[in-house]
Amino acid sequence: MSDVIYIDVLVVINIFVTWLLLACSVFFSAVQVKRWRLLLGSLLGGAGSLLLLLPPAPWWLLTLEKLLLSALIVFAAFGFGRWRRFLRCFAAFFGVNFAFAGVMLALWLTVKPGGMLYRNGAVYFDVSLLAFVIFACACYAVVRGLAALLRRRHPGANLCAATIQLPGRSITLPALYDSGNKLTDGFTGAPVAVAEYAALESFLPEELWPFFREECGLADIPAEHEWRVRLRQIPFHALGREGLLPALRTDQIIVRTKRAARPTPNAIVAVTPDTLSDGSYSLLLQATMLEK
Repeated sequence: MSDVIYIDVLVVINIFVTWLLLACSVFFSAVQVKRWRLLLGSLLGGAGSLLLLLPPAPWWLLTLEKLLLSALIVFAAFGFGRWRRFLRCFAAFFGVNFAFAGVMLALWLTVKPGGMLYRNGAVYFDVSLLAFVIFACACYAVVRGLAALLRRRHPGANLCAATIQLPGRSITLPALYDSGNKLTDGFTGAPVAVAEYAALESFLPEELWPFFREECGLADIPAEHEWRVRLRQIPFHALGREGLLPALRTDQIIVRTKRAARPTPNAIVAVTPDTLSDGSYSLLLQATMLEK
């Protein structure tokens, strides 16, 4: 194989490869990002591919370089937000990157295709423009196909919209279907979704704000109050703490996906003072809300 490496080809190929890795990371982290951020992260990945031009590095130095470069790419593509969100995005990207590196290393050690060079975590293909375009389109199709298949089998990774309805009022919130959320009302067995208080405050009856702020308990609401029959306190063991969440029985919650709108009559919405995400969603749906 020729030792000649064209830097423009090296950078362009790794920009595309980084874009694919980031696209997979978006799926596995369930975090929405803007396209310009993905492009910025991909450009950094292309620039980082110049590590291939350096002499082969020991494994510990290569690992450190990849960790630092991955952190920079994740910061560019996903932003920072909170530590938990950043670490989730970093773990998704590094995991996908690690899998890709394993495939490339295995390909290099076993098949050793002509025109391919893999070193210091970067990959180079000495191919024609037409071959690269075909390869790029094929990779994109495979990634999109796998993502669609995984989303169909694992709806818990899907972001969607959900409309909460009460008499004379409704609100639509970005939601995440979470197959791990098994919360139910202990009296009726109704499924319980969890919403951020900040997202719901303007929707909730103003006289009930102290209850949902946890400034008073259920016993402090008069029995004759028009909303009293709808109020609940739901025990939970999640969200980094445990206790009782103030909750409200709705007329229904309608979950809207690309395929259908699924109503859940009499669903309960519990209210948490915590933030559930970086802004990607403010409602965590219950496991049964998208079951057929």
